[in-house]
Amino acid sequence: MSARSSTDPGGRLAGPGRAQVDGPARGGSRATAAMAVFAGLAAALGYVLSWIPNVELLTFTVFAAGVALGAWRGAAVGALAMAIYSGANPHGSGLAIPPLYAGQVLGAAFAGVLGGASGRLWSGPRRLAPATGALAGAALGLAVTFVYQALVVAGLAASLPEARSGLLAALASNALFSLVHLASNTVVFAVLAPVVLPRLRTAPSRTP
Repeated sequence: MSARSSTDPGGRLAGPGRAQVDGPARGGSRATAAMAVFAGLAAALGYVLSWIPNVELLTFTVFAAGVALGAWRGAAVGALAMAIYSGANPHGSGLAIPPLYAGQVLGAAFAGVLGGASGRLWSGPRRLAPATGALAGAALGLAVTFVYQALVVAGLAASLPEARSGLLAALASNALFSLVHLASNTVVFAVLAPVVLPRLRTAPSRTP
């Protein structure tokens, strides 16, 4: 058999060799497209509820991206979605306070990481039953929101002249908003996690 027979008329790989080359590339392209869709959806949902202080669906959407795409792609979705949402927020851009902006972006990225880490809870033969999934969702929503709020408070404190007094001031000024955010996301995750997450299709070439 000649070397020519292993290629198509254009000189490209044909047959199984071509499939092996194209398969991962196509899977990666689909995963990249899914990341863009999740990031856009998360940012859009952030704007939809931006008129209700600290009640939002951005965090859950990023968490779902982590479940579907894996921890590190979920983190990238979260960072991109929050960078867009906070940077262009009509109620005040986070870019005006860089440490706060960084805390928001890191907090959203953590939601994607935690979603990826919890992926096995929502798919496969050992996935959680709806009632257990609601409890797990509530706990995960509380945890991810607590980390997010801690990073936000740290970012606010870092933007003030004196770190210690700044931290106390940031805690005091954000106490009510933080409690609302913790409570609302606990409810959002408890309601949506057992309904939405088991129905997500895992993207090809999903990262751990």
